[in-house]
Amino acid sequence: MSRAKLPVVAAGRDWAAALGGRLNGGPGDLSEHAVEVTRNRLRLALICFVLVFSVLAGRLVQLTVLENKPAWQAGTQKQHHMLRPTILDRNGIVLATQISTITLGADVAMIGDGPEMAARLKQILPDLNQARAARLMSGKHRYVDLKSGLTPAQKQATLAFGDPALKLTRASSRVYPTGHVMAHSVGFTSSDMRGLAGLELYLDRLIEDEGFDGVFESSLDVRVQHNVRDVLQEAMAKHKAKGAGAIVVDVHSGEVLSLVSLPDFDANDPMAQGWTPHFNNMTSGVYELGSIFKVFTAAMALDTGLVAEDETFDAREKIKIGRKVFADEHGQERLLSVDEVIIHSSNVGAIKMALRVPADVHHEFIGKLGFLDAVPFELLETVEPLVPARWTDLERATASFGYSFSVSPLAAVMAGAAMVNGGVLYEPSLRKVGLPVGERIIAAETSRSMRRMMRSVVTHGTGRQANVPGYQILGKTGTAEKHARGGYNKEALVTSFLGAFPARAPRYAMLVMFDEPQGHADTYGHNQAGWNAAPAAGEIVRRTASLLGILPRAEVPAEQAAVKQTDRSVEEVAYAPR
Repeated sequence: MSRAKLPVVAAGRDWAAALGGRLNGGPGDLSEHAVEVTRNRLRLALICFVLVFSVLAGRLVQLTVLENKPAWQAGTQKQHHMLRPTILDRNGIVLATQISTITLGADVAMIGDGPEMAARLKQILPDLNQARAARLMSGKHRYVDLKSGLTPAQKQATLAFGDPALKLTRASSRVYPTGHVMAHSVGFTSSDMRGLAGLELYLDRLIEDEGFDGVFESSLDVRVQHNVRDVLQEAMAKHKAKGAGAIVVDVHSGEVLSLVSLPDFDANDPMAQGWTPHFNNMTSGVYELGSIFKVFTAAMALDTGLVAEDETFDAREKIKIGRKVFADEHGQERLLSVDEVIIHSSNVGAIKMALRVPADVHHEFIGKLGFLDAVPFELLETVEPLVPARWTDLERATASFGYSFSVSPLAAVMAGAAMVNGGVLYEPSLRKVGLPVGERIIAAETSRSMRRMMRSVVTHGTGRQANVPGYQILGKTGTAEKHARGGYNKEALVTSFLGAFPARAPRYAMLVMFDEPQGHADTYGHNQAGWNAAPAAGEIVRRTASLLGILPRAEVPAEQAAVKQTDRSVEEVAYAPR
């Protein structure tokens, strides 16, 4: 329909005169024009209504669908949380996940009597903290949270309660089904879903740097972790130790299957016991680990070719370096083969082997083992080792049997894995490793020698209490005095056992450690590693080997006879485990 065309009217002229006879009715008269104008105005109003309705409808869709907010939540508080990946163990068991929870809150201004409201709510919510709810609803804050984690039944009961002062809020919560078991490895988050420790903190980097939004498949095995933790808890209580820890790794990839640090905490309530249990003994602590380092000293001496396997070292007398005099704890007082230096944990023998190697070569080998820098690892709670400022013969002598510098148990177990896996050092990982890339640090032949020596330690030496028939465990004990003012405290020990299994073809390495274990009747008052760390390591293998697909196997006689002897049988030697 065409619009009526009106004439142009000059300023001050009369509309009626301009229109002339068109006022008398007819097809183009003014009354018809008025009808047309009215129709156009209605059309314009209809268009405006449609536009406004479209905007309102779009916003409603945004609120109810795109933002996934149910109708009952309208007008309640909003909580914004980042969506975090689920963390799984290597077998697909959930270690950490995110769930949606319902929180009950109240508009205090709409409540007349707070204690009365609390009493009424208690009738439909039996687990409500009535005293706290009454206090909050009588306070000065306009809006308060009364109870989080409502069940579906509790949500429905609250809705049926029908009080407009009550508000239901949907929020996200991080849940850790394993509680204490994986706490140090998995970590925990803040209330706004930011990682604060463990893999949760590492995930923040993945999310920010790589945009990671998938499922995180860890290398951890919850079955192994449960058993390792149980063994340590039992042993820690038995030996009245201040702390304990253990790591189990795949020697051919660096994958960490178990990492336990005690005391620990519940990841679902990380601050219930304060900050102390959060310290990770295995990654954040550095220790002088004692005689397990004799394994590395022997490997260095053999690998450089400066010491032959059939050589002997005179351990009949003490050795003096500067003002320091060193002696053997177990007092063999005879010539010892390289094997026997390790089996009997001879300080004198280890020192003589170390000093056979030039200082720069010795220092370089320590670096190859990973003992001069922090270990690359997904957990950011790792620290630098404490290394001597100088590398004199005295520092080298004490380093040969595990003093003068401090390393993390994580670094020690990875170096130990290289000693038995053919000589390749891998980086530890809490992720499944596709194609592991390692660095050769000793020859395969040297690694075979170390396997033989470490097997003999368990069958004939200081680690005999780690022996488990059928599993052929390799190992070396370590006992070190802790620092004290003016020197060392002989009563405060750190004990450890560096091991691997099965001996015939090692697949897993482990390090077990105790902080200040005590002697008792069952150990005849002894508190060295042979009496606590070694038996704990054996029990770990006993409980976990089958879970890892390693079945017991009869001992090979040749393995039992693999001890090189000098002037008398090893079996005839009596000593206290160290």
